[in-house]
Amino acid sequence: MYQLAILLAPFTFAMCSENGNIPVESNWELEYICSDGSEMAPPAEHNATIAFLNDSQMAGDTGCNRFFGSFTATDNTLKFNNVGSTRMMCPQMQFENAFLSTIENTASYNISKNQLVLKDSLGNIIALLKKIEPVAQEN
Repeated sequence: MYQLAILLAPFTFAMCSENGNIPVESNWELEYICSDGSEMAPPAEHNATIAFLNDSQMAGDTGCNRFFGSFTATDNTLKFNNVGSTRMMCPQMQFENAFLSTIENTASYNISKNQLVLKDSLGNIIALLKKIEPVAQEN
């Protein structure tokens, strides 16, 4: 029995890595977005994040406002749907608007070495995120 499990383990991992689907229950922190041809990192006081949840739902934080919606991922395509957000006024609205625009313009992705690369419909890189551990919520 153990020999069979050892023989099948590499095959199982190969199937998972080739699946191309976004890992559910994964959390990502924004490293930078590409806006108007240049890299824009989140302001120092902002931690922009996105989490892919069960039932094709997603939620995130711009560093000021929270956003939410659903996503569709097949192979390497990724589309965010019905994106909404809270509407507090923030000192870094230019960054927030650029980040939300990036989310709306995402058409594909790839994941490599705990990095999530978002691309537009032309295949241009529009954002780079790194995988993070979820933050525990205080009661």
